[in-house]
Amino acid sequence: MTAPKHGNLSATLATWIFLLDSAGHHPDEPAVASACNALQSASESDADTLGQRLADAVRDGLGGDDADFESVVKWVHRLYGEAHIDIDFGATRATRIHSARSHQFESNLPWVASIIERFPDGTVGPHWVMVERVTDVVLCMDPYPWDDLDEEYAAPLIDFCVKWELGGGVGLRFSR
Repeated sequence: MTAPKHGNLSATLATWIFLLDSAGHHPDEPAVASACNALQSASESDADTLGQRLADAVRDGLGGDDADFESVVKWVHRLYGEAHIDIDFGATRATRIHSARSHQFESNLPWVASIIERFPDGTVGPHWVMVERVTDVVLCMDPYPWDDLDEEYAAPLIDFCVKWELGGGVGLRFSR
């Protein structure tokens, strides 16, 4: 993978699943688990190829990169069980911010959100991001760390909230 992964659902979910696997939360799907295991012990020179294998397994599980949120939730529930995937961040902006910050404090795991973004070519559309930290600035992680592109970025909290709300205010987080 050498092109930027903006908006790429499978790359973002693959990285999130890998981070969950690294934290001891293993996916319950053989192709995804196998790809995670291979990537855990990969050399730096093999990481991109094995990361692509994981992203492909995610894409296959989802049926493509254009899956809607309900389909993503259903698939991730199959990987981890409904009890471990929380999608309720609250109905108001204040509640969502509090919920995101609480999750960060309690688990120190990133969570995934769908936001609406303007892309470099001028188009506007859904963009899946992994949120690492929520303070007065929201830090979004690189959606695919195994290539040579650094795509981590920070956004002011209110700007992020507006994009998240435009995206439906939806997200996924792992709960114990």
